Amino acid sequence: MSALGGVNGTVCNEQQYQLSLSSPDNPNPPISCLSHGQTIGLAFTSEVSFLSIAAVVLVYTLILRNYIRYKNALPNGDWKLLQVPADIYMFALFFFEIFQALGGALDAKWAHDGIVTSGTFCTAQGIIQQFGEVGVGLVTLLLGLHTFITALWRVGLHARWVAGISIALVVVFLTLWIGLGDGLNKHYITPTPYWCWISSHYTSERLGGEYVWLWVTLFSSVILYVPLYFWAEGRLSVDKEKWYQFRISQSDVEDSQRRAALRLLLYPIAYCLVVLPLSVARWSQSPHRHVPSAASFFACMLWNLSGAINVTVFLLVRPQLLLFTPPEVLLEPEIELAPATINSAIESYAFNHGPRSGKPFEDDLGKTQTSYSSRNSMTLSRQSSKGRSVVNGF
Repeated sequence: MSALGGVNGTVCNEQQYQLSLSSPDNPNPPISCLSHGQTIGLAFTSEVSFLSIAAVVLVYTLILRNYIRYKNALPNGDWKLLQVPADIYMFALFFFEIFQALGGALDAKWAHDGIVTSGTFCTAQGIIQQFGEVGVGLVTLLLGLHTFITALWRVGLHARWVAGISIALVVVFLTLWIGLGDGLNKHYITPTPYWCWISSHYTSERLGGEYVWLWVTLFSSVILYVPLYFWAEGRLSVDKEKWYQFRISQSDVEDSQRRAALRLLLYPIAYCLVVLPLSVARWSQSPHRHVPSAASFFACMLWNLSGAINVTVFLLVRPQLLLFTPPEVLLEPEIELAPATINSAIESYAFNHGPRSGKPFEDDLGKTQTSYSSRNSMTLSRQSSKGRSVVNGF
């Protein structure tokens, strides 16, 4: 960190400090002078960003390991890395998480310099952050919709083309919105004030280019995953004749099944944890309103942990995606006799060993329990054997 021997405990000289002050003639200062405490706060935000980057890189390393392991064990097998839509969504989610975390990691420069300045580096941080943050939000929304539809109506279980087109549209939308925003607007990305992002002068761009999507995703996560929780418990089902009618029934599942269903709620809880604090802190920041820097840094630290949190949720809730099912499992006699192809075997294993299956599995204490009642097992037997459980496969 730079020595703070300038004006008001910052590294700025008098001219820089005056330029950093907001006024009617200077509503979006090109410079932001940081105090000692603020540089420490930025150091923490960048450190947790590196933690998220490490978590996502670890997952991609494990995915590469999985691919090599399958290639060696089943060289002629009918398997794919991205074999179902959920694989595509999760792979894309981690891709955008890298950009979101990288944008936060760039705070290290401001923490070192003690001053945030407009320029190429500032613009790059703003672009990277918006691309990653909105990308994570949109893919999370798509994943929630896909999970909801496939779980309740058993539609689109293998529609990888829908997932591919959806991700492509997300990338095109973000590229056009961010590129046109920065290219057509003057001083589009400026110090705000602890890092670089869309200037407060462009409220509509902030809303349409980020906030709306984050809030829609947050609201949708609650709307989609709460019914999914009751579905996973066996309390909610869809009428076979009338797709728009839902049925509520009593649940007689055991504690192990309830714990598995509860894990579904990690998605809205995790997204709420990272989105709400930063949304409030960022939206409150303006030349006419003061938000304590400690509150902003705390919210930013939670936000920058998004990658690490999503990796944890993925490993807890969807452990059968992206070839994380060991190939040796697919060679077991129980699995070999059912499906005709390796692709189907992977899906059969995930479905038959998921929390909505009737097979025993290990609970938190390591004791084997039966996870599903006979009534719910009969319901599952009427569903397609090529499907996956909502927790492990959708």
